[in-house]
Parts: sequence; structure tokens; C-alpha cells
Amino acid sequence: MNDDHNQSSDAKSKSRLFTRPSLAPRRVVVTGLGAISSLGGNVADFWRSLLDGKTGIKRQEQWDPAVNTCVLHGNVPDEFVQQRFLDPKSARNTSRFSKMALEAAGDALIDAGLVDPETYEPTADLSAGGAYLGTCVGGTYDDLLPAYDTFKERGPSRVPVHLHVKFPHNLAAFMIQNRWGMGGPSTTIATACATGAQAIGQAFHDIKYGRAPLMVAGAVESDYDLMFVTGFAAMKALCTDSNDEPEKASRPFDATRAGFILGEGAGMLVLEDYEHAVNRGADIYAEISGFATSNDAYHLIAPKPDGTGAARAINWALEDAGLEPDDIGYINAHAASTPAGDVSESEAIKVVYGERATDIPVNSIKGAIGHCMGASGALETVSAILAVASQSIPPTLNYRNPDPEIGLDIVADEPRKASFRHVAKHSFGLGGQNACLIISEAPERAKAAPAS
Repeated sequence: MNDDHNQSSDAKSKSRLFTRPSLAPRRVVVTGLGAISSLGGNVADFWRSLLDGKTGIKRQEQWDPAVNTCVLHGNVPDEFVQQRFLDPKSARNTSRFSKMALEAAGDALIDAGLVDPETYEPTADLSAGGAYLGTCVGGTYDDLLPAYDTFKERGPSRVPVHLHVKFPHNLAAFMIQNRWGMGGPSTTIATACATGAQAIGQAFHDIKYGRAPLMVAGAVESDYDLMFVTGFAAMKALCTDSNDEPEKASRPFDATRAGFILGEGAGMLVLEDYEHAVNRGADIYAEISGFATSNDAYHLIAPKPDGTGAARAINWALEDAGLEPDDIGYINAHAASTPAGDVSESEAIKVVYGERATDIPVNSIKGAIGHCMGASGALETVSAILAVASQSIPPTLNYRNPDPEIGLDIVADEPRKASFRHVAKHSFGLGGQNACLIISEAPERAKAAPAS
């Protein structure tokens, strides 16, 4: 009996040798940004276009409106996806979504001063760094479905050799970590339209609780595929009344909103332990101070009408940040331009902020880039960080007809200069998924947003 007890104690003692010590929570800052969207292949173009009120949503002339009720998409042109970080052979065997993720991540690492802009090699030891990425479809439509067509038409011998190292969702994180020798935590998240914010939030918590000194975090989506679009059209989720006026199609919060328009792209952040960033002399865009997620537990597609599920995530994120609702000075909304979703989000805002709800500036950038699925929350987080850094909020495109059911202070027409320290960034998705990030002003060595 005693021998068994001693052996058990020895085993437990040995196992504890491999556990990480319990550490006090750390502050987490943003030192680098990368973005690829229909507005441009870099952060500067993305930000200037948002402030200028431009849209990347376009009519796809090859799609037949007699067959497809929506022929609009915020797709990323091939010239926006450079291949700076891959040799030609590797590029041929890498999925489009991984290429977008790699390019945006590379830009973020260069921006953070962790990768040389000429050699593209690390300027510091990144071996303890990790990557938390999100994507809804990975290479399903670019790689897997075409390979299935080939399999059916030409037989097993014609299935691509590299198929199973191209389309899987986790390959984007691998490409980033492999390229720059980042051997730390690695996770791929797929939580519908909340994916991007959730990937950033989970990476934030890994740094906050001492699991890594720095992380690349964000999301990517490559969904420029007619079958993908048709699936949402069949759900009656897409706007079909503006095929001839693509710039007016996505209308977040507007009383005439009639559904979303799909988009794609990649948004990436470099997150660092505050002390790690300061010790290496890094400039800082902003601080990630809180994150939480919840589920409506209500309906597969429809959001909970009273907004209480989303409100839980917002309140918990504020608690994680050690802030009160009164501390939030701007809300970067999910607002996909759907009749039910935008109202539900406005209800969540009213639940959390009470009488202040109608006084807080709110915007959505989906009128500019479309609904980029998993990448939405990441690209929107990039815009929220730049808003904090510049104290300027981009306009919500096509907000012309206020909806009395919403009743919020929607930033419209032109950018709004404002003074705020903290932002709540919302992301909500199918399956009742809710995520909220709290983004705060830079504690020191503030890095400026790109010039508008």
C-alpha cells in the first residue's frame, strides 16, 4: 500500500517538473499589423480606403444574375497577394489561403521590427513565438473541391500529390511558424464569423498567462467561389437588390439593409508581452486588454433577438480587462447588414451600456470590404487598432436611413475624430457564437497609424 502510494507520489512529482509555473497576468500589446483585402494588399491602402469611404465590393461579370441572385463579391485580386516569402516550388504547393495569411503575417512581423524588410529573415530569436489563426473554409473551395471533381472525372491516379498538405485549415499557421522558426503555441480556430476575433483573443490569453512572449494572431479566408456564394444565397442571407450598384449593396444598420455581401482577405497582428516589447524598443499601436466568448444557445442561424447572449461576451470581456461599461468610448461592430443581426447587436449594446448606448460612436466596415467570414473579425480588429492609434473612426458606408429599432450613434458619411481610450470590438457568427475584444490605447511608445 505504502509502496503504491510512494510510486504515485513520485509520478506526480515528476509530472510537475514539466508544468509551466503559475505567473501573474501580463499586459499584451500590438506591435505589428498586416492586412490583405479587396481594398488593397497592405495596411496603408486598407486604412486610407476605409477613411476615404471606398468599397472593394464589385460586380462579378462572369456570374450570371439569371442563375445567381447575387453577383457581387469583395474579392482579393491576385496582384494583392504577393509571394515574397516562398520559393517558386513551395508557392506552387501552397494553398491560396495560406499564401494570403503568410503575406499578411510577414507584413505584420516586418512592421513590428521582428523580420528584416529586405532579407525577410528574423531579426530576433522567434523560437518561443506562436501563431493562433482562424479560417472557416481553409482551402476547401480552392483545393479540395477541384480535386474531387478530378477524382470523379479522371480517377484516383489523378488526385494531386500535395492535396493533403494544401487544403487543411491548420496549414496557414504552419506556413507562418515554419517560415520564421516559431516553435511556440499553435492553434487553428473555426468559429464561423467570430473566428478572427476569437483567434486574436485566445492568442492574447496565451501571452497574458505566460505561455508565450509573442504571437502572430489573426484570420484568413479565401472564398471567391460561386458554390460558396450560392450556399448563402440559398439561405436568403445575401443582398440581391443591388447587383447593378455594388457600392450600395452592403448597408450595415440602415433601415433598408437587405443582407450581406461576401468578401475575403487576411488580417494579422503581432501581439507581445508588454515588457518583451519595451525591452527590445518596439513601438506600440495599442493594448489588448480583454477578451471573452459566449454562445447564444438559441438557434443555428438566427441571433438571440434580445442580445443577451452577445451581451454576456461583452460584459465578460470588460471584466477580463478590469474595465466598466462607462470606460468604452467607441464600438467596432460586427453589423453584417442583416435585418435580424443588426437589431440583435444593437440590443446587446443597450443591455451592456444602458442609457449610454445611444451616445457611444459605433461603426461597421462591412460596407467597404463585405463580410469576409472568418477573416472579418481580424480585419475589423486591425481597423479598430488603427482607430485607437489615430483617434479617428472610419465611416459606416451606406448608412442613410436610420432604423428606429437600432437607435445608435452610427458613424456615417465621413471619418469622425474622437477622443477615446478603449474600444469594444464585436464578432458574432452562425451557431450562436459571440466574441468580444477590448482594445485600449498604447501605454507608451505609441506607433502612428498610416497617413490618410
